[in-house]
Amino acid sequence: MEDLTEIERGTDHLRLVLAVGEIGVWDLDTTTGKAWRSLRHDQIFGYETGRPSWSYDDFLSHVVPEDRARVDSAYNAALEAREGWAFDSRILRADGALRWISVHGRYSRDAETGHERLIGHVMDITESKEAEERMRLVSSELNHRTRNMLSVLQGMVRMSARRAGSVRELEQSLLGRMEALSRSHALTVQLSDSALRVSDVIDSAISPFDPEPGRFMISGATGATLVPKIAESLSLALYELTTNAIKYGALSGERGRVSIEVSRLAPGRARVVWRESGGPKVSAPDRTGFGSTLLRSILRADEGEVTIDYAETGVVCTIEMPVGHDAAESERATRGEARLEGRRVMVVEDEFLIAISLEMALGEQGALVEGPYTRLSDAQKAVSTRPDAAVLDVRLGSESSLPLARDLCALDVPLLFVTGNVDGEELKQEFPDCQVLSKPVSEDRVVAELKRLIERRG
Repeated sequence: MEDLTEIERGTDHLRLVLAVGEIGVWDLDTTTGKAWRSLRHDQIFGYETGRPSWSYDDFLSHVVPEDRARVDSAYNAALEAREGWAFDSRILRADGALRWISVHGRYSRDAETGHERLIGHVMDITESKEAEERMRLVSSELNHRTRNMLSVLQGMVRMSARRAGSVRELEQSLLGRMEALSRSHALTVQLSDSALRVSDVIDSAISPFDPEPGRFMISGATGATLVPKIAESLSLALYELTTNAIKYGALSGERGRVSIEVSRLAPGRARVVWRESGGPKVSAPDRTGFGSTLLRSILRADEGEVTIDYAETGVVCTIEMPVGHDAAESERATRGEARLEGRRVMVVEDEFLIAISLEMALGEQGALVEGPYTRLSDAQKAVSTRPDAAVLDVRLGSESSLPLARDLCALDVPLLFVTGNVDGEELKQEFPDCQVLSKPVSEDRVVAELKRLIERRG
């Protein structure tokens, strides 16, 4: 009995480890191709209630086509060598979500049937893979900015020296421009949740490099406001353009000029045109460097677009992006002209503190909060009430809110996803009219995006 108790204890501990680690286990008979699996295994592949049967071919059909040959080759090699099977790959879940998995298996032979077996476990490692990718991009951009910094500082010294009458004047000029450069950098990494004007972003980006009147000419609808994410993207774009102009373009000489013109397009959209003149003759680069790649992709994820024309007389960069009202209008809205008064907003969030904070923030704006719901089944029961909008966390423990989102989308309910582990571009492919905010995010930002979403639908 004591031995049995120890076995039972070990089994309980194993179940606890598997549950806490969200690990799926499987046992594959390689002769028949059929496999036993745990429920968590099937959930990783997008089957919330588990499938009645599973085979190696079923598994391979979920592996993305680009990874399938590699995974199958590793499987056959493991069987031939009678050793372990381990790999990372991408899969398409049953609900269409693209995820990363890590699989480890051990070779064995069934004593009764003589069949070869592979037994092992599978884990969803999407979050760690996304973190690796973010770190890679951050590292690449940091290296790029570091290489550019010397050129920027050289340009600042050259511009300051042109008008300095003494070493003291040069010192004061350089210190002032370095301080302005610091403010510009801070704008790109420490934006507040309040709306910024286009003029604020332009001034912060170019002020370190404007030693003489007339070097920059700014005109148009510069009072339009930007949400922090768009302001950050525009600031990065202007920083990149200014750096390139100092190194190669109009600002590399004494006679070059830059004009920045802002114009309104359709409601909620604006165009910023950066135009260089008076600099050296321009030709398109032979290859695409990291800077131009970064510049072209900087606003793509934020519903914007960047195009670059290497005109012989000077680079012309056109940026189209979403904007808000003029600053005065935004200030009036902030003072209390709320667009959520009486609106029924469904909140689905399994983190208790976040859910309560959202409920309070929306309630202060006059919204009628439905929920907050922490479980998918409870939220699905309330869909028939057809709320005016919904704020959804994508991952609810081991569940996904995407089935709920599809139900709401069928009723034409505006969707605002607030998530920490799902690619916004993937969400927009299935829900083109949705908005996506990445955690961590403030309640004020959620309220502001929800207002814009409802106003656009209204």
